[in-house]
Parts: sequence; C-alpha cells; structure tokens
Amino acid sequence: MKRFFLVLAITLGVSFSFAQEKEERKSTDINEIEVWTKGVQVSAKGDTATVELYLQSYLKNPREFKLNTFSTGLLSGSEKPLWYHTMQLGKVLVRLEDRQNYLRYLLTRNEPVVLTIKTGDWKKQWGKPKQLKLAFEDFQEEGKILEFVIDL
Repeated sequence: MKRFFLVLAITLGVSFSFAQEKEERKSTDINEIEVWTKGVQVSAKGDTATVELYLQSYLKNPREFKLNTFSTGLLSGSEKPLWYHTMQLGKVLVRLEDRQNYLRYLLTRNEPVVLTIKTGDWKKQWGKPKQLKLAFEDFQEEGKILEFVIDL
C-alpha cells in the first residue's frame, strides 16, 4: 500500500511540474505556427537588444516559412520596428548589409527552431524590448504578407 501511494505521489508531482511548465510558456498561434519566447536580452552597454523565439509548425508536411526581413523588427514605442543587424533562423543567417528581403526556412511539424533577432541602435532607457513585429508570407496565399505583433 505504501508503494502505491509513493508511485501515485511521484506521478502527480511529475504531472504537476509538466503542467506548470506548460502554463509558464506563453505561446501565440500564427498562421499554423506556434510562437513562444525563449529569451529577451539587452547588452551591458544598452545599445543592442536580442530576442529569441521558438517557431514550430502545425502542418503535417514541411512548409516554407518566408520572413520579410525589412518589415520584421523590435518595437521601441514607435510605430515602425527597428531594423535588425542580424537575424538567424536555425542555421540560416541574414545580416542587414546583405540587403536580403526574405529569410526562407523549411519548417517541419513538431520540430521547434530558434529565431534570433539582434538589433543595434537600441537605447538603454527603453529597457528590454516589450514587443516584436513579425511579417511573413501566408502559407495558403502566395504573396500575401501577414503582420503580427508579439508581446515578449
């Protein structure tokens, strides 16, 4: 009987910890993609902000994710997002000086990938970024760009 209660207590404890972890992770569903924040940082000097997000597709088949790099950026209180210095999705790296309009990546189902956006010209008085604007192509309608603001 003691063994039964011990197993029950361990099972409930593990279940509770998984449920608590799931609740702490705030995710947003956008165009069949689950997005959640991995981390938000500002450099010691306060001049560079870095945001890391996880992206995960819901689709069974792999899908092309086409991110508009010049419409995506951190919001500092103004309506226009600040341009990135570097943007990386998985192993794909885009730098501002590359002048590349799109970052393309093949998302597969249930395999989260990290999107890292580093922005220079960040002002120390702004503190940590509160929002990120994402602009990417709709997977159902080619050429249609969807824009979403994500709370960090």
